Amino acid sequence: MRIKFFREGLFQLVVGVGVASIIAFFALVNKNWTWPNAFVGGVLLLCGLLYLMEKLGIGPSTKSRVRDWLDSSGFNIQTVQDANEFHFRMTDEVGITTEILQTKLDSPVLIASPFHKATSEQVAAYTSLTAQRRGEFWRMVRLELVKYGVQFSNLVLEGEGVTFSDKVMIDSAFSGPEFLQRVLFVRSGARLYRELLKELYDASESSVATAPSGSHTL
Repeated sequence: MRIKFFREGLFQLVVGVGVASIIAFFALVNKNWTWPNAFVGGVLLLCGLLYLMEKLGIGPSTKSRVRDWLDSSGFNIQTVQDANEFHFRMTDEVGITTEILQTKLDSPVLIASPFHKATSEQVAAYTSLTAQRRGEFWRMVRLELVKYGVQFSNLVLEGEGVTFSDKVMIDSAFSGPEFLQRVLFVRSGARLYRELLKELYDASESSVATAPSGSHTL
């Protein structure tokens, strides 16, 4: 991967300097510029070319680095076309999707696994619980997620579900293994939540078993 980044960076430099030098040379030959003007014009043109290449994802830009890192993960990676600077979607072997996107250039990269909802059977199990058992269930889920350390949205079974997320500011020193670790951290938080939802069946059975004779669970 480092070799690939080196080659992309070298290509970016050669193209930028080459084009700027050619334009400056022809301007001098045609006596349109002086040497100082040619130098300044060449530098400005080089900066413009480098910026354009960065926007197009040529060279070791954040977009190309993130895509290379994701491709090396072995998971299914898709490119999402939207208004973001870039947006990739990773899908693992159990169907959990993780969105990796940057809203604008130089902003943090958002890693999010959204829309985690309970199944209809899990919702039915939850509604069969007493109010006390519901509170105990959510305290257990919240405690486990806080212990794990992942960020999460409001805990709801239906609607938009729960979103797990993290933000990463990528600089030149940021490595691929470190980035993938952050991505898999969010993905694992979503997987943990899925496992915690399975506790609803045990909780509902326990609630029914401990309910007083003649009473009804809510």
